[in-house]
Amino acid sequence: MGACRNGIVSLALFLILSVFLCPPLNSHALETQGREDTGAKTKKERLVARDIGFVVSKVRWCGNDRLLVYGEKGLRLVDLKGQWTVVSTKRSDYPLNCTRDGKWVLYLDWKSSRIDRGRIEPPEGELEGEAMWQGYVEDLYRYEVSTGKVEKFATRRDRPEFADVVSPDGAKAFLGGRHDTPFKMPEPKWEVRWLENEWTHIKPTWLADSSGIVAMAFDENNNASLGVEIFGENGWSRVFIPGRDLGIKGQPGSPIAIKNKTFFLRSVEPNSEVKMGSLMGRTRYYFYTCDIKQGGLDCKEILEFDLKFTDISYAVLSDGDMVYRESDDWCIRRFSQSRAKTECIVDGADLGRFYGLSPDGTRIVYQRYWKKNNKGIGYDLYMMEIN
Repeated sequence: MGACRNGIVSLALFLILSVFLCPPLNSHALETQGREDTGAKTKKERLVARDIGFVVSKVRWCGNDRLLVYGEKGLRLVDLKGQWTVVSTKRSDYPLNCTRDGKWVLYLDWKSSRIDRGRIEPPEGELEGEAMWQGYVEDLYRYEVSTGKVEKFATRRDRPEFADVVSPDGAKAFLGGRHDTPFKMPEPKWEVRWLENEWTHIKPTWLADSSGIVAMAFDENNNASLGVEIFGENGWSRVFIPGRDLGIKGQPGSPIAIKNKTFFLRSVEPNSEVKMGSLMGRTRYYFYTCDIKQGGLDCKEILEFDLKFTDISYAVLSDGDMVYRESDDWCIRRFSQSRAKTECIVDGADLGRFYGLSPDGTRIVYQRYWKKNNKGIGYDLYMMEIN
């Protein structure tokens, strides 16, 4: 069982890290000898940090004025003036997120994973209805940005996904399924919310009004469904809705909350074609907005991509506009629902992976690659105001 679990965890980590460790698909970007020689530049952009290291697997906003960077140097914060602060040098301290106000950095220690009190690990091949046994727990830590204080603040069930923890209003903490290992949260305390089942939730995301979460969930038969869990007087009310019942094309996934009861949803559909006797792989992406209403969801398609040998990363502004990047495109683009218009807001052959928007939706952070005089590839972090 242990070998199976370790294999699944390794696969999950590989898929997560591969998104950020892959070099850009634009070969022209690698021919430059320095940042000043790279192609087109965006006039409003501002350098945040130079040559932050190639082996960086995750960058997140920490409030609206700092970035949380995880890579070969551990877990660090960098402000918009380029000042670095070390949070942890341990590679096992993996970032979850920051609180919306940027006051706390939240991370887990994956080396702390252990069997939950009172649970017995099932024999190899005898899992409890799911591919990932949910009988482990792990420790969560928080780093206070203003003081540098570090403390363990929770123990939660070991999950294969790394999700938002503290709600946007800073009052609640979502820790997944209940467990039996006791732990008392230190002050200041966040009100803990638990799931009522052991199903695997993929990228659960808080609704903007902190009333619940949206996620992909797998039931006992490994069927994927779109899930909405609203917390009310009687606890979590589960509303798991299969995509086929919503009229959604492809396989739904990657929900992002944008308004109190509205979220974006991405679905993916393989779309191979035969050319010159060879099978050419293509992927079709559909984007929907979904309104949460009593008794279910109302979703409508707003955008469609048919892409070849590429993928797409995206984020959503508070007004419903979408910012996205195709991995073989030299632009980060903004799509406006109200104007039905798409425009390039950041360009250049040296663009790296898209990292995302600040919590207030006014800034975008991204990377640019450059060649280090035959000493490998480096990249810099840039920021631009977009509103």
